Amino acid sequence: MPRFIFGILILIASVWLGLKIAADPGLAYFSYRDWSVEMPLWFAVVAFILLLVVLYMILRLFDGIDASYYRWKNWLRWRRKNKSYSKTNRGLVELIEGHWRTAENYLLEGIDQSDAPLINYLAAAKAAQERKAYDKRDLYLRKAHDIAPQAEVAIGLTQAKLQFDQGQFEQSLATLNRLRNLVPLHPIVLKMLEKLYIHLGDWASLLKIIPGLRKAKLMTTEQLDKLEQHTYEELLKSANKTGGLKTVREVWGTLSRKLHKNTHLVACFVAQLMNYPDTAAECEGLIDAALKKSWDANLVRLYGLLVTDQPSKQLAHAEKWLKYYPQQPVLLLTLGRLCVRCQLWGKARGYFEESLHLEASAETHAEYGKLLDQLGDTPSALAHYQEGLELTAHI
Repeated sequence: MPRFIFGILILIASVWLGLKIAADPGLAYFSYRDWSVEMPLWFAVVAFILLLVVLYMILRLFDGIDASYYRWKNWLRWRRKNKSYSKTNRGLVELIEGHWRTAENYLLEGIDQSDAPLINYLAAAKAAQERKAYDKRDLYLRKAHDIAPQAEVAIGLTQAKLQFDQGQFEQSLATLNRLRNLVPLHPIVLKMLEKLYIHLGDWASLLKIIPGLRKAKLMTTEQLDKLEQHTYEELLKSANKTGGLKTVREVWGTLSRKLHKNTHLVACFVAQLMNYPDTAAECEGLIDAALKKSWDANLVRLYGLLVTDQPSKQLAHAEKWLKYYPQQPVLLLTLGRLCVRCQLWGKARGYFEESLHLEASAETHAEYGKLLDQLGDTPSALAHYQEGLELTAHI
């Protein structure tokens, strides 16, 4: 209904306007230099309106062309980017499948339009490493640093791992130390340093990063304690090989009071001291003091290997432990060894047999075999040697 009324009004207005124009059409006169134009006023108005409409249509046409061009450019950009993603993804798939050269080619082709070319370069470096193209690997790592210097840690970690895998341990260590200066408590840097120091046997350096490992909370307290214990054990062994008794004592002196009570470390320290003369009394005192606090099978074993001037006194002391730990195979082995040293052949034989009854071990078979051989029972001795060798082969 409103449209009908609006149409009627337009019709009335058009008729009224037509009558006015017919009654007085008016005159429009345009002059420019020698040129002049005359036309009815209504015609000039209609021509002007038509001109505006044409100009408007032309502008709309150009806007449409511009919009189409913009959409076309976006489509091209999307298409190139999509192709880049396809090549990057294909390169990563080839890398996982172990097709190194193909992976490298796809990754490099996908760099130009990639939103994350750093990934392409790092993955290409891995592919180059696997096909032993080390110069290209280093080139890709440098390019990765050029385009993303803010990702120095990520690039450095990749470089250190690739160097480690190649066997360039010194270069890997230099890279990790540089990263540690940048990010002292970075967990992956510390973990890789731990792995590298263990591989190199650089126990002194490993000991220095243990506080950092504790702060980074990469491992449980128990795991870190075991790592620290193992590190000190290796330091003591290394000191024995390279520096002698004085160096062994110096390393032991660096341990905290808490670690001095660690029976595993006491056993390791005693084992090093036993390589030197005139340390038997010290070793005996260390073993006895440690065993008064907690039982340790390794310390008991070392006590049986300890050579003193009074083996009978050692035997009497060890037999006191038997009251508290009667079912300990290693204690019975120790007692058997001490009895042999005291020339108590029958008693030694009984201890060895009881130890083997509780637990068959190559070490006990070997000791018992030696005793039987000494007593002239060669066939039985050979049988025990054989059993000991078989146990050793299964370890």
